[in-house]
Amino acid sequence: MANKFLQRIDEAKQECFVAGCDITAQQMFDMMCLVLHDPDVMGKYRTISAEQLKRIHAALFETESKYHDAWMFTPESDYLQEKLDANLREIFGEIDPFQKRYPLCREWNYMKPHKEKKR
Repeated sequence: MANKFLQRIDEAKQECFVAGCDITAQQMFDMMCLVLHDPDVMGKYRTISAEQLKRIHAALFETESKYHDAWMFTPESDYLQEKLDANLREIFGEIDPFQKRYPLCREWNYMKPHKEKKR
């Protein structure tokens, strides 16, 4: 009985985490759209149109789906974190590593066996 209760609590925590991630992602996209369409920020003739913003949104969604498990603590998380960091280094040069940018994400521990979470 206790195991099922603990399992339901873990599932509820995961659902809340994913919901928070989804809300934050949409919030950041909305703010990005406002900024990229603001002539005071982008310059009078350099704003991004609604059509371009829609294409950006689609590309952001596709890219986020590709890297999604980097934040989910799965067996692929550390690989995706490294891949993300490598791609960001190509753009910016030196960057803070994933664990520094996301200190609340758990770090993979190879000394402990991983228990796969059921979704």
